[in-house]
Amino acid sequence: EYIPSEKEDEDGKTEIKNVQINKASALWRIPKNEIKDEEYKDFYKQLSHDSTAPLLWTHTKAEGTMEYTTLFYIPSTPPFDMFRVDYQPGVKLYVKRVFITDDEKELLPAYLRFVRGIIDAEDLPLNVSREILQQNRILETIKQASVKKILSELKKLREKEFEKYLEFYANFGKVLKEGLYGDYANKDALLELVLFKSSKRDGLISLKEYKEAMKENQKSIYYITGENEAMIKNSPLIERFKKNDIEVLLLDEEVDAIVIPMVGEYDKTPIKSVNSSDVDDEIVEDKEKTKVDEDKYKEILIKIKEALKDEIKDVKISSRLSDSPSCLIYDKNDPDFQMQQMLKQMGQNNLPKIKPILEINPDHEIIQKIAESKDYMYLNDIAYLLLDQAKLQEGMKIEDVNAFAKRLNTFIAKGL
Repeated sequence: EYIPSEKEDEDGKTEIKNVQINKASALWRIPKNEIKDEEYKDFYKQLSHDSTAPLLWTHTKAEGTMEYTTLFYIPSTPPFDMFRVDYQPGVKLYVKRVFITDDEKELLPAYLRFVRGIIDAEDLPLNVSREILQQNRILETIKQASVKKILSELKKLREKEFEKYLEFYANFGKVLKEGLYGDYANKDALLELVLFKSSKRDGLISLKEYKEAMKENQKSIYYITGENEAMIKNSPLIERFKKNDIEVLLLDEEVDAIVIPMVGEYDKTPIKSVNSSDVDDEIVEDKEKTKVDEDKYKEILIKIKEALKDEIKDVKISSRLSDSPSCLIYDKNDPDFQMQQMLKQMGQNNLPKIKPILEINPDHEIIQKIAESKDYMYLNDIAYLLLDQAKLQEGMKIEDVNAFAKRLNTFIAKGL
């Protein structure tokens, strides 16, 4: 076995010569049944410059119309540059045992950038250029087969050694989710691998486990996004879900806001955000019992909408609130606050202003007192307090903090 090696001659000129490599250097060329686990681990350390043992590895030799060998490792710890744009790819390409490159990001998709290993192809030319690599059908076929193999090994790990899989997921789950955004061909396989926090259970659960526990008449899989678990677990948006014993997935990673809305459904079941305007009918178990006297609140709705016309798209009576006086939701085709923040971080700073919908709780004491008294002297201030409170609970910033404080102090003084 040979690899190219640079060496200076007596005149200081650089020569490239093929140098013979030993068994340890070309481990992937040896049949699997002749390799010991320790040899696989030692090769990984040599390949990756990582002193810790890998979490798992998969060694494949393909023969037939196309011949190639792959040896892939999943590290136990994340590479230091995993979240950098200029990350160093972890897979080396060989052609007929001759080293070609270790700096080609197209060998595996970006969401598998933590994988370390070797691809050794028999059917590529030795003088292949980077431009040819990126358009080569043979390499694309090897790439697709490699992705399926890696995801298959991860699925086996999840099914057979879940605690070990949780170790993997703690390190690489956030990156793995990125595949849901761009790799449609492997979407179903990825959906079996991603895990989520839950409003009803400790630890992480899969979409399959969520669906198996769905209530008999439940129509969708529900989720909420936010900055942290504590905030979204206590969000007004899931009050009615809790009351009706409906499980909600708690998505507190930045990537969630972009990728989960792209998924759309799992196993023919829609996946919906709890702050989408089209879930109202799904969470009301007895419409007759929860029917609200719309006329009683008609005037309040008109006046609040007028007061907040520059801030909101509409104001409605809520069917999802049980304890809080107000919350913010979005039309089903509008990106919510978390997605808007992610889009801005991705450089889309020219987004038009997307107004939320303010929902008010007809069962809350504040709303009932306003409706009964018909004293609208302070309704503008109350409207802004309801809006600002809902913003804070959503993780949003209040644009005019001084005005908020002034309104709040006015009502505190009135209550003393």
